[in-house]
Amino acid sequence: MGLHVFHPDWQQTPGGGMPRGRQYSTSFKTVTLKILGNDEQLTFPVQTCTRVHDVKENLARALTLDPESIDFIVRKGCSTRKMLPSDEMATVVTVKGIASFKPQKHRWPHPVGIIGAGYNGLKTAMAYIKSGDTNFVCFDRNDQVGGYCWITAANKSSKLQTEFGSFHIWWGEDMVTEGCQYPKGWEIWPKKAEVLKHFHYAAEQYGVLPYMQFKSNVAKLDIIGDRDHHEHYYKLMVNSVESGDSREVNVSVLYNYPGCMTRNRIIDYPGEDVFGGLVAYGMNDDCPYEELSGKNIAILGNGAFAVENARTAVEHAANKVYLLTRRKNLASPRVPCWFVHQGPVPTPGKLVLDMFKPMYELADFGDPWDYWSVNASKDKSKVSIIQNSRFGIGDVTFLMTLYGKLEYVQDTLKRLTHQTLHLTSGRKIEDVYIILKSLGLLGDFTVDRLHKMKQMVGQWCDGDWRRPLLIDAIGMNAANFTTFSTGIGSHGFVNTQKYLHDHPKEYYRMQEMGLLKQLPVNKADEELDKPAYCYDVKYAMGAAIITESMNPKLSELSATDPEYKYRMYHTAHPLDFYLQECINDWDNYQKMFKEQGCTREYVPYPYTKEMIEGYFQTYEELTHVPARASGPDMSRGIEVPDNSVGSLPSWAKEEHQLESLSHQLARDKTWWAQQSGNKADLFQRSDHDLDVVTPERLALKA
Repeated sequence: MGLHVFHPDWQQTPGGGMPRGRQYSTSFKTVTLKILGNDEQLTFPVQTCTRVHDVKENLARALTLDPESIDFIVRKGCSTRKMLPSDEMATVVTVKGIASFKPQKHRWPHPVGIIGAGYNGLKTAMAYIKSGDTNFVCFDRNDQVGGYCWITAANKSSKLQTEFGSFHIWWGEDMVTEGCQYPKGWEIWPKKAEVLKHFHYAAEQYGVLPYMQFKSNVAKLDIIGDRDHHEHYYKLMVNSVESGDSREVNVSVLYNYPGCMTRNRIIDYPGEDVFGGLVAYGMNDDCPYEELSGKNIAILGNGAFAVENARTAVEHAANKVYLLTRRKNLASPRVPCWFVHQGPVPTPGKLVLDMFKPMYELADFGDPWDYWSVNASKDKSKVSIIQNSRFGIGDVTFLMTLYGKLEYVQDTLKRLTHQTLHLTSGRKIEDVYIILKSLGLLGDFTVDRLHKMKQMVGQWCDGDWRRPLLIDAIGMNAANFTTFSTGIGSHGFVNTQKYLHDHPKEYYRMQEMGLLKQLPVNKADEELDKPAYCYDVKYAMGAAIITESMNPKLSELSATDPEYKYRMYHTAHPLDFYLQECINDWDNYQKMFKEQGCTREYVPYPYTKEMIEGYFQTYEELTHVPARASGPDMSRGIEVPDNSVGSLPSWAKEEHQLESLSHQLARDKTWWAQQSGNKADLFQRSDHDLDVVTPERLALKA
């Protein structure tokens, strides 16, 4: 604050001199700010010449307040007076007009609305409760938390394909509570009932259920007032699912979580009327799995849900599953999935594909580097993976192939006759009892109509920052992998949107910088049956990166994520335990297949601890980030960044770091230039003592 040592006039003055016209002191003093009405205070150094307006403007900027709303009061003997902007800063000042040196949240006149009590809606409600804000209401058509994906779409036998640690609803260091710690003790790959149980457990632990309006459908939305004015709000017409009665609810902000896409892609094939077997979609228990014993089943498609249905069919003793796909997508074994989720920084795609190799070679799946979705440099040092669906994750997919229980057929269906599939290549697949069409899902234009929109701008409905919308974005497009699951992405989205809604001036500043003009736009396409809200993963990543790049404070919200995921994973799913669970599952499936009549010899699990330790070495070589198979040092806690004015980075509180920096400054004073927010031509004077680094001096930067 008041860093006139960086002012060009001062910088261009010869040593020992003073600039003409204005005078900037070369000495420092300590200033203490005290808040009127409480004991909170802040002490920091300033140049002696620093004026009230210098400090006030910086303080207002940090607290996202109007400088005119802040007064500085100084005591003179037995009396006090309000300081003028031009006054030189006193050493002890009382601040009037603020409640804390931490940014204060904006209080909206109406509640925050949340549509959907599935994963993301529940996460949002939990985040508000955790921050002490209960001014919200959540609507859902179901009678419990969980959302469409797990309540309606999932089958009874559906399993979480990724580990529970990457998915649990209280993911994030800032979300940890006494009742919701690192998720140790939960099943690693829980089934539907256990997943729903965990949602309800979190809802109870956080106390969000009183703010949920179940059996409620938001049928209509009207914007009251000019959308571009801060005072506008939204009037919702909410219908009771049971009685049909309507009520109006006003909200100032509206989070929208329509879930995954909810309509099955309908493709009718010639001959379905004479097929003579069941044609279903493998969702919401529409397939009679209990009738599959000894029968053949064909699954059309190759996404994660197709792979999930193949597993379920074989668990119900199906004789054989034919997975019919135009082209074969990459699938992930369990070990690479675990490795990605525990890594403190994203795992390079090169390492991901190399980790696939042991399982692919064992199951004769070919070289993962040769798959259509892999785009690599000639030396394979750089790679990106782009495909229209997520990885199907699981070891059993490969084991089913080894035992002859699953066959991938790269072809397309031409027509059907009685229990027979006729393929474009001329091949016939006979004696098929059930066909499951896992051909993908489509969005619902009802969502677009609710918002009266034709496009998304970033992740905001029609560019309205107070109507954020998040879906499970379509496909995969990455060169480095942070996750194969939901947890970290949902955590980042909720924290980003909530921060902007808590501090609207931050958004308005970004808007003035041209944010809306830089964000990607996703338009509805009725010919492709694609609503505006259905965007792919590349679009979602671009929108998030652009938004975060325009406000450094948004990056700080995820500052603890790398260490958190590394610590949490090695607590919830430590390597030795996880690897043994993978082996146990592998062996149990082989026992099941033998009981079903398979005669193949035992197949050893293709991953060992020594192999995985080698992956850690490669990871460190590629990322230059140390990580160990044994996990991090658990004796040291994660330091959550302080959001107070004048707070220091963690390294600045360590004596050896300060000594090292002081030693460097004795030789090179450019550090001050690099650490200053001023990008002018910063000089390096040698006639003033700027080379001793202390926490107090570092507070100048803050």
